[in-house]
Amino acid sequence: MSSKRSLITLALMLCVSLPAQAQTPANCALANVVDSASYDLLTIAVWSEADQDNASANWADCRAAKLNKDLATQPQLRARLQTLRKQYRELRAIEGELAGIRAGGGTMYFHAVPRMYPGLEEQLSSLGALARSALGAPTSQQYARTIAQARADHANFLKLQRAYKPGPDEDYVQLDPKKWAATLNRYETLGKAIMLTLGGRNDAATALGYSILTQFTFSADSGEFTN
Repeated sequence: MSSKRSLITLALMLCVSLPAQAQTPANCALANVVDSASYDLLTIAVWSEADQDNASANWADCRAAKLNKDLATQPQLRARLQTLRKQYRELRAIEGELAGIRAGGGTMYFHAVPRMYPGLEEQLSSLGALARSALGAPTSQQYARTIAQARADHANFLKLQRAYKPGPDEDYVQLDPKKWAATLNRYETLGKAIMLTLGGRNDAATALGYSILTQFTFSADSGEFTN
């Protein structure tokens, strides 16, 4: 494994566990009453990439804890959302890793991972609200199309990534085919697990859950991966 790729993988691992770093601790009292952009403004004294990552992860983790507390009387739903959060976050981290490898490196591919946590947390909060409300139960052809499109987009993402091979002018790409295949297998397993949890009912809550599945951090479009 190249040193460049090792650094990318390490950076992604660090992003997933940012709250453990020696940075500004989470202020959940504030995070629970303001949006993520306002939280950044009020907590980042001197801006840096690492502080931005940390603030995004802190805000999301505070909101996740609040959602867990709100769902204390609905332990099954709480457990499902906790599992989905972990799985969605891992999907996004893998997308960042794959994109970083194809681009031959670059910090944007790991900074993007924790910075998508706030948006994901807002969606999970919406999903939780729909799942415990009559508003999430109605079915429609629109919801069925959303689910079908998400399934197709997920399958196409995997197809494009599995077919990828560095071109003759992409000497900056250090690709380990076995590791690449194993990473995509993990991605596929996560997608299947999410779909199993969400089920196949064509209702509003399920449609939202499927839409999150394919809100890729970085797509599989080869035109997006340039050095």
